[in-house]
Amino acid sequence: MLLGFAALCFTVLWFALLPGRPLFEPDEGRYAEVPREMLSGDDWLIPHLDGLAYLEKPPLQYWITALCYRVLGESEGAARLWTGLAGYLSLGIVFALGRRLWGFDAGMKALLLSSASVLFVLLGHQLTLDMNLSLWLLACLACFLVAQSNRGDPRRCHAWMLGCWAAMALAVLSKGLIGVLIPGATLVLYAIWQRDREVARRLNIRWGLPIFAAIAAPWFVLAARANPEFLKFFFVREHFLRFLTPIEERTEPWWYFIAVLLVGILPWFPEALRSLAAPLRTTVPRGQFDSRRVLWVWCVFTLVFFSLSDSKLIPYILPIIPALALLCASPKAADGRGSLMVGAILSLAASAGIFAYASGLWSTAHGRTFGLQMRPVLLWTCIVLAAAALVCGLLLRRRRTRAALASLCCGWFLASTTLLIAANSVQQHFSAKEIALALRAAAPGAAPVFSVQTYQQALPFYLQRNVVVVDYQDELALGLSQNPAAGIATLEEFSRRWRSLGDGFAVMPLFTNDRLTAQGLPMREIARFHRKLVLVSRR
Repeated sequence: MLLGFAALCFTVLWFALLPGRPLFEPDEGRYAEVPREMLSGDDWLIPHLDGLAYLEKPPLQYWITALCYRVLGESEGAARLWTGLAGYLSLGIVFALGRRLWGFDAGMKALLLSSASVLFVLLGHQLTLDMNLSLWLLACLACFLVAQSNRGDPRRCHAWMLGCWAAMALAVLSKGLIGVLIPGATLVLYAIWQRDREVARRLNIRWGLPIFAAIAAPWFVLAARANPEFLKFFFVREHFLRFLTPIEERTEPWWYFIAVLLVGILPWFPEALRSLAAPLRTTVPRGQFDSRRVLWVWCVFTLVFFSLSDSKLIPYILPIIPALALLCASPKAADGRGSLMVGAILSLAASAGIFAYASGLWSTAHGRTFGLQMRPVLLWTCIVLAAAALVCGLLLRRRRTRAALASLCCGWFLASTTLLIAANSVQQHFSAKEIALALRAAAPGAAPVFSVQTYQQALPFYLQRNVVVVDYQDELALGLSQNPAAGIATLEEFSRRWRSLGDGFAVMPLFTNDRLTAQGLPMREIARFHRKLVLVSRR
């Protein structure tokens, strides 16, 4: 009864955190707008952003979000619904897999650890493609582990392997080749390490490969026929060049993802380290299937692979977290009492660090404004983390390890939710919604809207129409190269068109506004925003 009530409260809180917050730049605006244009333009094959072909990612999440719009209407909550559902389903898979492999306690521990990850909770409520990818990769991993654990029942093993192939295809449709690279590399490296030849014989390739091709291949074939530059752009630039070169200007040191993982799973990071070391100290008979070694390879390969890349973003290592939580929950993992105590101490340190950060925000004028808005939430976060750490420590002294784990994990989950709630109070620093509202009030008709030397990704979503980009390319480069008339290449060309207009509006950085004003371009300032942008009118 108590577990059922806790699950109900958790579910209500999880989904209640999805609507109400403005779309943050840049990812949330982009991934909300692409499915909106897909639905309004009735083009479900080639994704578009601001009316331009946008082929950086496959369309699975766009399709699902567009369907959410059709059912629920175009809103922030509908835009985030699939991301939230993917995170929630991932927690369900983690629990079910842990329970199936090692029993109820293992499943519950894996669930608690995953929900205590700040990175997992935040990405489960932020509109990106990463939670969708992580869901299908986790489903692929779960089906594989269950299938190989049922080698004595060939029929059941083959059925679960078909699920593995299908989930891997959906992962490819979510974000490309990474959907097959992580499972494939894990399989090969595990088989070599464990000398498990039997695993290759039970992949059910005869039926699995056709299922994979039937799900994943059609969109790639149709997209290649519809857009001649798709194959080169998607596979060469967005996969190989992005990984091997700093083309995206996202270079970070090799240890970057270790630091991200440390912060992302802070309360159970010590236990994760001990669990990662445990399989290296234990022996498993040659050829015997070992789920723990599969999980170990999955985590280590994903971490190393992305650490070697020249393009690093925080969400890339999200697929590690569920697998690492399962590894920590396995029966042969190291005793968690000592790790829990260290986690409680780290929680106290995090509480003190957040308090110190909040205190330091008042050193600048911008910081004072930001700090006043964030202060209540940051103080609440400090209190929650400190209370959770103290309760965990008291329960550990009484040797109530399960209750201590639950209290610490619940504290971190609540702390994560406060950060999501805080987004409402500081939305003007990170969202284009305020700009869109000012524009809608000033330009209720069909007057053209220009985005000069900047592009606020959520602006078209909130305006429900496209804007004209000026002297800007970035993620719109492919679309602009195929349809250059949709944008304006230079400020000089913009100035000529602006002078010829009877009415028009433009969003631009302050330095661009100063430059154009100094050139005598007729502009009337309407509003300035915290993001150092200004909205101007032609008259």
